[in-house]
This record gives sequence, structure tokens and C-alpha cells, in this order.
Amino acid sequence: MPSTRLLALVASAIATCSFAGVAVAQAPMGSETELVVRFGVQFGVAFVLNLILGGAVLGIAPDYTRRMLAGLQDDPVEPFLWGLLAGIAVPIGLVLLAITIIGLIITIPGLLALFVVGLVGNAITVCWLGTLLRGREVPDGLSIVAGAFVLAAVGLIPLLGGLLTTLASFFGLGVVAEDLYASWQ
Repeated sequence: MPSTRLLALVASAIATCSFAGVAVAQAPMGSETELVVRFGVQFGVAFVLNLILGGAVLGIAPDYTRRMLAGLQDDPVEPFLWGLLAGIAVPIGLVLLAITIIGLIITIPGLLALFVVGLVGNAITVCWLGTLLRGREVPDGLSIVAGAFVLAAVGLIPLLGGLLTTLASFFGLGVVAEDLYASWQ
């Protein structure tokens, strides 16, 4: 009897895509002006926040930023895997640990520390994307503007924007988490 796994996989993929299409079709769009204003505000807020984060990390710790970017430029796969670990597995582990009273004492500071690492990682991602776009190895102000612009623009893509920006942020989160782990060892 032939295997039906491939057929089931294709049917699942088609069903998932159709559900996404239904979700987009059901969303109230409003008038064109409302849509433009909503996208403009969303882009503006994301752009300014990314600009502030990238500028702050480069202004406060330029040597650290250059070192993290060098780690990303050498091998981006390992930091991405570290980002998956720090961004998905660690929060799940901390929440599972929160079931116990003692674990709750560890979970709250752990999640706060992970939030700070995530902010620094996002700032590193902004700088990294900007240096990639500009073809430079050393980040500067224009690199941060370019990186913030790209992340904000990608975030506007319906349904995929959040996923793509999250995947991109795993690179920065991973290189920061890997550095923290190496310094802890």
C-alpha cells in the first residue's frame, strides 16, 4: 500500500494557507485613508523604536556591537540556533519551572533578563541588517537607519511580517545569548 504521508503533508499545507487567506479576508479593512494611517503609524513606531535601540547599543557599547556583528558575519547559522534556543526553549522552560514556588522565584528574574537580552539582540539585528545592506563591516549611523527601515517595512507585510521580523531577531538574540553563555562559562 502506498504511503499517504506526502499527500497528508500537501493537504495540510494547503489547508493552512487557505485558513490564512480566510483570516485576511475577514479582517475589516476600513477606508483607504484609515488603512494608510494605520500602516503609517505602525511603520513609524517600529522604525523609531528600532532606530533608538540600534543607536543606543552602538552609542553605549560600540566595541561590543562590533564584536557581536563580527560573530554574525563569520557564521550566522550558529547564532540563529542559539536564538531559537534562547527565544523559544528558555521561556518554555522558565514557565514550566514556574509551576513550583521556588521555580517562580527563578522564573520572574529569568524572564526579565531574557527581555533585556532580547532588546539588545534586536538592536544587534538592526545594526547587522544595516551593515549587510550597505555592504560594510563596521556599523555607522546610516547602517542603523537602513536596518531600522528594513525591519519596519518587513513588519508591514500582512501575516508574514511578524514571522519574518521574529526570525531575523533570532540572529541578534542568538549572538548575544551565545556571548553571555561563553562569558558565564
